[in-house]
Formats: sequence, structure tokens, C-alpha cells
Amino acid sequence: MRVEHAYGVPPRALLAVLTDEQFLRERGSRYGGRGEAAVERSDGTVVVRVPRQLPIHGVPAPLRRFVGSGALVQTDTWSHIDDDRVVGTWTADVGRSPLVLHGTHEITATDDGCRYAVTADVKVKIPLGAGTAEKLVRQRLAELVRSEQQFAATWLEAHA
Repeated sequence: MRVEHAYGVPPRALLAVLTDEQFLRERGSRYGGRGEAAVERSDGTVVVRVPRQLPIHGVPAPLRRFVGSGALVQTDTWSHIDDDRVVGTWTADVGRSPLVLHGTHEITATDDGCRYAVTADVKVKIPLGAGTAEKLVRQRLAELVRSEQQFAATWLEAHA
């Protein structure tokens, strides 16, 4: 899965929003936050840990036992930060669920701002129905990422 969105600000400005505690609090209240985000900055790296709640109401009944409560902790690690490009990875600690989620963040400069791309690798480790479950997770995750990217665009407009 890959989802992209264009913004009218440079890469570092978008990163500043994506790692801002007030932004993270507001995003969490709209998109499944379960508590306060923790932001750590050291040696040119920014790590953001966000407790989240995945929406499980749309999960088909036969698959529901595999997703557990939907609670997870997402960790974003932004490790390459410069004026033209910001790159990071993200992982989700899903506890005992057979779901494996991880991916990348990449913010690249464009002539009129930047482009933010999020990728995701989804793996469901169940004996039957893994392909169906993975497809469902990818669809829901893409919807969530699109919504969150649009929220960031709205945030930038309101806080410019």
C-alpha cells in the first residue's frame, strides 16, 4: 500500500507538524488515539510513539478473534532529516494479534512544497483467510492514512 499527498510547505515544516504534540493530540482524538503521544528528539532523530485503537467494527465476524481489541502502539522513527527530504519508518506493536504492520514515511521537496508518501506492509499470520484479512487491513489502513494526511493539510492551513 502507498498513499501520497501534496502540501504547500517544505519538508521540515511538514515534519514539524507531524511531530507536534498538539497536532498529535488532535489527530488522535479524531482517528483512534488512546492516550498521549510521546515525542523524543535526539541526535537528529525524532521518535513518536502513539497509542491507538484500530476500528474493528467492520471486521467480519470470522476474523474478529484474530485482531483482538484493536489496541496498538504506533512508533514513527524519523531518522533522515534535511531540507529536501525527510525519511522515516513506522511500526505497530499489536500485542498478541497475528497482524504485522510496518512501513515507511517519505517527505520530498517539490517546486511548490512537498509530497508526503506513506507505505505499509501488511501481513496476517492465520491459517485460513490471510489474503482476505490482509486486503481488508490494507483498505482500512489506506483510508485512515488518506484521512490523516488531509487532516494535516487542514491543520497547516489553520495554523499558517
